[in-house]
Amino acid sequence: MADRGRLDSFLSDKGLYRRYGFLWAVAVLVLLFALPLLVSAAEIGGVHEIVPNEKRDMGNDRYRLLLDQDTLGVTVLDRTSGMGWESVQNYEDGNDIWRGLCNSGITLEFYQGGSTIPVSVSICNEKPDMKIQYYDDGFDVDLSYEVYDFRMQLQVRIEEDGLYVFVPGDSIEEGEEYLLGAVYLYPMMGANLPGEEEGYMVIPEGVGAIIDLADNHGKFKTPYTKRIYGGNVGIDPVSSSRYNVPVVTEPQTISLPVWGMVYTQKEQGFLGIITEGDYNAQLVAYPNGVTTPYNWVTAKFLVREIYTRQTAKSSGVPAVETKGDIRDMGVRYLFTEGERASYAGLAKVCQEYLTDQGTLRKQEDSFGIKLDFLGADSKKWFLFDQLVPMTTLTDVDEILGELWDEGLRDMVPVYFGWQKDGITRAYGSGEFGIESSLGSKRELEDFLEKWAERGSDLVLQQDFLLANPDRMYNTTTDIVKSVSQTLVETPTNQKLFKTMYYMTPGRTAEMMERFTKQYKDTALSWIGIEGVTDNVYSYYSSGVTYTREECAMQQKEAIERLKFAQIGMTAPNVYLWEDMAAYYAMPMTTSKYNMIAREIPFLPMVLRGYVPYWASYTNFEANEKEFFLKLLEYGAYPSFLLTKEAPVELRNTNSAYVYTSEFSVLKEKILRYDKEIGEILRQVEGVGIAGHTYLDSQVVLVEYENGISIVVNYGDTDYNYQGESVPACSYSLMSDFHTMPATAGVGVYK
Repeated sequence: MADRGRLDSFLSDKGLYRRYGFLWAVAVLVLLFALPLLVSAAEIGGVHEIVPNEKRDMGNDRYRLLLDQDTLGVTVLDRTSGMGWESVQNYEDGNDIWRGLCNSGITLEFYQGGSTIPVSVSICNEKPDMKIQYYDDGFDVDLSYEVYDFRMQLQVRIEEDGLYVFVPGDSIEEGEEYLLGAVYLYPMMGANLPGEEEGYMVIPEGVGAIIDLADNHGKFKTPYTKRIYGGNVGIDPVSSSRYNVPVVTEPQTISLPVWGMVYTQKEQGFLGIITEGDYNAQLVAYPNGVTTPYNWVTAKFLVREIYTRQTAKSSGVPAVETKGDIRDMGVRYLFTEGERASYAGLAKVCQEYLTDQGTLRKQEDSFGIKLDFLGADSKKWFLFDQLVPMTTLTDVDEILGELWDEGLRDMVPVYFGWQKDGITRAYGSGEFGIESSLGSKRELEDFLEKWAERGSDLVLQQDFLLANPDRMYNTTTDIVKSVSQTLVETPTNQKLFKTMYYMTPGRTAEMMERFTKQYKDTALSWIGIEGVTDNVYSYYSSGVTYTREECAMQQKEAIERLKFAQIGMTAPNVYLWEDMAAYYAMPMTTSKYNMIAREIPFLPMVLRGYVPYWASYTNFEANEKEFFLKLLEYGAYPSFLLTKEAPVELRNTNSAYVYTSEFSVLKEKILRYDKEIGEILRQVEGVGIAGHTYLDSQVVLVEYENGISIVVNYGDTDYNYQGESVPACSYSLMSDFHTMPATAGVGVYK
């Protein structure tokens, strides 16, 4: 209507022809109609009305974009170097499913008629009806499969530093017989055959890992497949043995929705970022020999999942979600070259991206030994539970004072299990007063003020997710139910309380509100939260099934209630980082799958210089010598779990996993870590990691942005670096790449 009004105005101006002439008038008329179309339609996002037009040259000053209309495959060419990235591979072997995936830009999976076996549909195998509209910087495509009664729109744009691929959720239309199960968007981007390229794939699980681009000679049989942000308790079955012990060690999770590909010889790389749809996406990596000869890595967007539909109290049958999670899906590929074509370079690109998005914010960073004090737990005593006090508030004060007198100034005291009835029974209670056998409200307030003046603010730690099953709840609104409408129970692998419930985000918000009312007018300036930080799930509540994204947004909104204080988070997923002032329990390893070639500090490199982070507990490490060196390599601050009483007192509690915690035993180690680790890491407080390089398989070089470098030798023989001998199982500190005096720079783990 606005265009019609401009046309009427144009025609009604009787002097226009005389002033501008016929050709000028036609040009103005074209601009009135064409300019809004070019501007609005070229902007990615939302559903566009597509007007097919002629193919044109697409790109910008840096990149050229080519489209194969038969496969929807794209090629991105660097105009300067002539190098490029291919999104499809000409694969002729294997079955139709894998040929279609390799040769197509888009692959879809459908569930038909209640079957739990997906049907794979690729552009090459089953040609859809397509309408394509080209722009100077990309194109839009309407896909339509009449046989599947399915329609979807794909939008692709070249950007200043990469490629953006987007599917508007509102463009997805499906019928009743075929339900969309999953979507692959350019899964073969950067894929290669052995011998084509030297390099690796970057996987951000745990601390970070790489998978080599190699000829694996058939030794790997299964791909790397892991859900972004961990498992989904609303869908996934819980695995445990008959003795209620996990079948396998708990694997590391993925907290960042990214992956990478690096060609080391060509000095090319890219960082893939899931921009939309990350809450229900999987990271999928196929090393050479797993199904196809290619090395490739991508995101798989899950729309529907298989869950167990209950047919009896203790049994059920597999079924496909009816509602599903139809939403926007997007991937941004950020291309790199030169020094940035490395895992360290990709970590820097990721850091800059998160900073630009406002997700990663500069926080105060100073070295400190994190000391987590366990207050109390409970055990069975005949018919009743009995409290087991382990560290009173007075004990904490005395321990901190003793360390203070020894010269330890940089301490981060954390108190958990301080709640009424101790840590395990307090889950889900909503009572946030201190347990009377540990101290009083007045004593807690005095403690907060005393140690705040000394610069060691007490952190009160609280799990806002778990709920003790012995308490009474409104299971309709307070406790998480799976999509099959059964109560979710998570195993503790302990004897007293074998399982726990999860609180719904609504109940979590209520708990956080209560906590805030109790402490916002006190001297408490730090809160530690866990549970909600690394658990996101779909769930059923009050007649509604909520998606993982809705759950995450509800948790994020709940955390707003706690912002009267600084918030330290235990292993948080990235969508919570903008509210994070400190990162607790940094993973220091990976799941060590056999396809992983090396561990890399991808997560530390992303965070370093912006947010302080602490490692998992030092006193629980089996190989403490290696762990000591990892703290230096990753720039992570040390943590200890402490109690005043001997941990044998916990043997009949849910804290029975604690086998070494007595302060009198750990005191000297704490002081030594403060001296030896602190001596190094105090020099790089708030400083980013500029580079990380394997000098050989057992020796790494870590370079900081202020010129400080650390060489860490994990090997059992000495290593010579620039004329300096770094002894076995030791480290060397350098400044501006010159060795510092041995008394300050070279250390051997003792």
